[in-house]
Amino acid sequence: MSTVRCGRAQTSRRWLRRAVQIALLAGLAADTVRLRRRAAALRVLGDDPAPPDDAFRLLKADGVRLDPDTIAAGRAHARAEGLAALDLVPRDLPVAKALDLLREVDPATYRTERLAPGRGACHAMLADEGVLRAAGISSNGASKTAFDLAAATVNLKLHAPVDSDLVVAPRLITDQEVVVEAPQVVVALQGPLAGLVLTPRIARMITLFASGAFGPVWAAVVAAAWSAQPLAVFAGSRSLAPVDLWSYSATRAVQEPRYAIAALRAARRLRAAHADAVELRRPAYEAQLTAGTEQFFEPRRTSCPWCESGDLRPRLRTTDLIQFKPGQFTLEQCQRCRHIFQNPRLNPDGLSFYYRDFYDGLGEPLMHWIFSSAAGSYRSRAGALKPFAVPESWLDVGTGHGHFCNVARETWPQTAFDGLDMTEGIEVAERRGWVRRGYRGTFAARAPDLAGAYDVVSMFHYLEHTPDPHLELQAARTVLRPGGHLLIDVPDPESRWSKLLGKRWMPWFQPQHLHLIPVHNLRRRLEELGFTIVLEQHAEANIPIDLLMAALMTVRTAERSDALPWLPHSPGRPSRLARLGVTTAALPLLCAAGIADRLIEPLSPRIGLVNAYRILARKV
Repeated sequence: MSTVRCGRAQTSRRWLRRAVQIALLAGLAADTVRLRRRAAALRVLGDDPAPPDDAFRLLKADGVRLDPDTIAAGRAHARAEGLAALDLVPRDLPVAKALDLLREVDPATYRTERLAPGRGACHAMLADEGVLRAAGISSNGASKTAFDLAAATVNLKLHAPVDSDLVVAPRLITDQEVVVEAPQVVVALQGPLAGLVLTPRIARMITLFASGAFGPVWAAVVAAAWSAQPLAVFAGSRSLAPVDLWSYSATRAVQEPRYAIAALRAARRLRAAHADAVELRRPAYEAQLTAGTEQFFEPRRTSCPWCESGDLRPRLRTTDLIQFKPGQFTLEQCQRCRHIFQNPRLNPDGLSFYYRDFYDGLGEPLMHWIFSSAAGSYRSRAGALKPFAVPESWLDVGTGHGHFCNVARETWPQTAFDGLDMTEGIEVAERRGWVRRGYRGTFAARAPDLAGAYDVVSMFHYLEHTPDPHLELQAARTVLRPGGHLLIDVPDPESRWSKLLGKRWMPWFQPQHLHLIPVHNLRRRLEELGFTIVLEQHAEANIPIDLLMAALMTVRTAERSDALPWLPHSPGRPSRLARLGVTTAALPLLCAAGIADRLIEPLSPRIGLVNAYRILARKV
């Protein structure tokens, strides 16, 4: 019997090993096809003579030389394509930099994808003087370091989201100084999130190397396939012809780990700068916390803020599982109308304390990365209005940095988008041109001055953040023209996820979410205000991240060693190493959770696992 079991175990291990081997080779092959497709999509600058054009200023890295014909052809290309910024890519770009570029940029969609991050070869670029001025970039003609040029590339794409592009310049020769700075340039392009981007890339490389333990034959196969990948990507390419293609491929097993380590070191230096910013904030946080967290709360309510019933019961008690700021938070539920609200609720000082360094300040790079990855959700929200109206003016309330307004222009190019928010992000959105006009302040206070000014008011995951949702809905009615539409997305507290995942259900989002409103309550209140409900969506409003975020919150709680100014002290080297170990060990869990979210998504409406709902209401 034991012999049979042993044989079955060996067979299972053999099949598992083969499955892993097939998955690794399939992943490598898919990555190769993707990179080669992107290389083929890169356009090449033509040789046609062009008349002088001084509308575009030249930005270049120190040591880079461009002949006048290349500059003239680049300016002519930018003018013909209606561009505001054009990155010039050397044709002989070394393999390491060329692969970095193709990993980050899909040339076929780079220009049309409004939230795609700015990327380039960081040798030279041409930019319209107007966009340079808007981005705050000097156009005096002085050379820049490759690091500075990388920062300019990122910034210009933000200010010219559909007017930025790349083109290969055949006569532009790669500068060796830029090549030496390549790891630092990678970090400059990624910014404070460089470690977040580099870690999965290094993890995949380590996984390939580690699989060599399956046996010498397999190790040879993996080594050969991985080393040959650059050849498969660039051989015969009409755009890029890396000067070191053969030598790099022959020594990739040495070159790429060395390059990755250099990039990680550069990221560590950037992390040190982040630590300095943390320490500058620490005294202010320490001073504010000397009186404890009780100062941040109003007295506890004894009645429901939605229906005034006194029949309340605790629904959830938790801490801050996102930022780990100190404090205990309680959500209570009304037994009559089922409304859920924070009780006791944060007062204005508390809201200021818990929002600080989340959307702006220390948290701004991460939030920009998160919001920039949600273009699909923004398109779905903008498209919800299509069967009902063609708006001339649209006000997005709680717009943050204006990511939704930027993407919604694809659906409604003729619409003027304005935004309102309480943070400085709205001013950034206006400078970038993502909103026509930005209003800073509370909606209720601004509404009288904007009476009857808009065809559409949107509130995407905003209403749950407000102290008094009733006031916000009244303000929306004031601002809308007769026949105008109010579009709302909010978390659905009746989702089964709220019970299955407990306090690690992301939409609880304590302490920022003050109200969680059942859909029947919102419908009834809108009808009382004189709105007609024209659309209610659940599956379309779902954001499939529940399991991933629950796993991530669990991992972050276990590994908590961030340098945060509201925690007693910064983590030392042992804590950082422990965190790295926990994160590495948890990567399979996080990947599995993300995949499970996607697999569940098609079934979620039928089994009650939708985490949000959308309502479109017309003002009568």
